[in-house]
Amino acid sequence: MADERVLEQWGQDLARNCAAKLAKCISATEIVMNRTGFGQVIHPAPGAVLASPSVAFDSGEPDYFFHWVRDSSTVMDAVRILAKAGDRSADWPRLIGEFVHFSLELRKIDGQRFLGQDDFRAKVAPDMQQFLRSNEEIAAVHGNHVPGDVRYNADGSLDVIRWNRPQHDGPALRALVAMRIEEDGLSIAPEAKGQLSELIHGDLNYTALNAGHPCYDIWEEEFARHYYTLLVQLAAMEKGAARAELGGIASDAAFFSGKARDLRAALDAFWDQGLGCYRSRMLGTDAAGPKALDFSVILGVLHAGLDKGPHSVQDPRVLLTFKKLEELFAAEYAINRGGGQGIMFGRYKGDSYVSGGAYYFSTFGAAEFYYRAAGATPSDRDALIESGDAVLARTRDFVPSSGGLPEQFDQTTGAPASAKDLSWSYACFITAWHARQAALGKEGLV
Repeated sequence: MADERVLEQWGQDLARNCAAKLAKCISATEIVMNRTGFGQVIHPAPGAVLASPSVAFDSGEPDYFFHWVRDSSTVMDAVRILAKAGDRSADWPRLIGEFVHFSLELRKIDGQRFLGQDDFRAKVAPDMQQFLRSNEEIAAVHGNHVPGDVRYNADGSLDVIRWNRPQHDGPALRALVAMRIEEDGLSIAPEAKGQLSELIHGDLNYTALNAGHPCYDIWEEEFARHYYTLLVQLAAMEKGAARAELGGIASDAAFFSGKARDLRAALDAFWDQGLGCYRSRMLGTDAAGPKALDFSVILGVLHAGLDKGPHSVQDPRVLLTFKKLEELFAAEYAINRGGGQGIMFGRYKGDSYVSGGAYYFSTFGAAEFYYRAAGATPSDRDALIESGDAVLARTRDFVPSSGGLPEQFDQTTGAPASAKDLSWSYACFITAWHARQAALGKEGLV
């Protein structure tokens, strides 16, 4: 009982800290990024969500001073929870409205017009020219291609730096979060409500047009068909169909429902009986690939939020996949040896990005998975909550005393690694703690 009280107090304190940290990543108009090598001075616009607010970097620390569609959507889902819970760390309804407006403004990006207005290459240092996108690629960014362009400068301008594009998960995830905001009936400004509906409509149409198509994955590494992407697309299509039916738009309801049926059939093919898990990707004729077992599958289940059935927390195959991941990281990471029940999670075996270690969004995601499963499975509720608590209790050993959450913590030493402040890390603790409160039958976050 004493340990439970300690965890409860720690979780409440960290939830407050994460809320305050998130507020500093949204509409951070007071921060200036001087990306000197690229000749850029970036002043974030209202509504931009910074993946990280850092503007000065230690050795090996990446530049995440961008607005990613996917990352910003995970952040806004946490913001939605904070707003609904009545948290007073920030004016969350205003920030939601600014995010919606900023997201719509991004659609006005036109690569051809950009090339005609500015000789941006002349401002870029010679040793940085190699990292620029080609004119042909930039010119193609307009209209329906803009939502798949993955990330943008925080001032709302086109990102000229080479990156793995397109990625089709972001618009689907943003549509899901926007529909949840709409359902919650949050007191956002009247003009923001109209813009919210416009954003949903555009993202649903983009998702329908690109449903099931190959793209780069959530880790932005491989071009293939990905479980995570298809699952959030499925959830968006099903929710969009229900919304259209409720609104009396039969044609949209039928269109989205048809796409959802196709996606369900495609997702079922990701099950690999031999591996005993849902594969994370389909790589041409190689159905498995070296990253078949990947935590992105679990993140897809959490972010899609299906209530029941296949590809939900109730799916026995999802649980088998989760257990395989738990076994993988228990064996792979030195910090998981002799540390008790709670396991720290990474992305996949052989990850070499920065420290290649544990990630906060994976580890908190594992705790959230247990809590969500507890809420959906009353017969196993207490045991599942206990397992989620074990993950969080062990994570306490690695959370910096400052409360600042980086992207990673080293798999051997537990030292912070990669981006110092990752908005996704803060957001996923909020969603995990909220899932715990819901599993315990409690309201609010603290």
